[in-house]
Amino acid sequence: MFSFIYNDLEIAHKLDIPPLPSDDCGKYHNFYEIYYFISGKVQLTIEEEKHIMKFGDAALIQPGKHHFLTLLDDSPYERYILRFPDELMPDFLKGFFSQRSAFFPSAPKVYELFEKLDVFYREFNYLELEVLFSNIIKEILIRLSHSKYKQKTSPSGQDLAIAQIIQYIDQNLSKNITVDELCQKFHFSQSNLYKEFQAYMRAPIMKYIRAKKIIAAHRLIKRGEKPAKAAEMFGFTEYSTFYRAFVDVMGYPPSKVKK
Repeated sequence: MFSFIYNDLEIAHKLDIPPLPSDDCGKYHNFYEIYYFISGKVQLTIEEEKHIMKFGDAALIQPGKHHFLTLLDDSPYERYILRFPDELMPDFLKGFFSQRSAFFPSAPKVYELFEKLDVFYREFNYLELEVLFSNIIKEILIRLSHSKYKQKTSPSGQDLAIAQIIQYIDQNLSKNITVDELCQKFHFSQSNLYKEFQAYMRAPIMKYIRAKKIIAAHRLIKRGEKPAKAAEMFGFTEYSTFYRAFVDVMGYPPSKVKK
């Protein structure tokens, strides 16, 4: 097992004995993450998709996607986590991955690449590892793009309604989305919407909407947009409100975003 952090790369091979695993799945982040499952019994949720992981299953978590892990028993839990910046994602694959399921079931052809991570970590220094790990990430992404396609599973009942709300929020981040609007559009009472969304996503709905807006604004600022303009584009009428929300979600102010 190992953990490597250098510049914008974070690569780890982790093994935990429940019920106290290390924190794999943050709620939101502004980078890509490849998750490769080895053993244990867990369910990974990425936005409206849920998948019980089996050996060899992989997932690609896009920047800004809300995700969390559910431990289903107390068996040892092993996985690889590869976190990397937008610059490492080949441009010709960005559209492909954004349009399909986040999950890649039974991707055994990439297992040997993950095993190489352990070997490299033992044999090379940090400067060399940054180059080697970056190249392996690109090869894994290309191999995943050729792996078996997983159809998105359709939730039912209340879960379907929450999944539709998640999609609506994602498509309308520039609007001033309110709970009243969502209740009317998707036929919820306020109390029921708060309850069902929290149960499905493990996050309060308005906090979720705010975080999605901030991460989208972060992407614009990184591309060169002025923070005040990005705040306006995502419905923040007061820059001070945007500033506080940005620091709360990202952990640093807009002026610190690397262009």
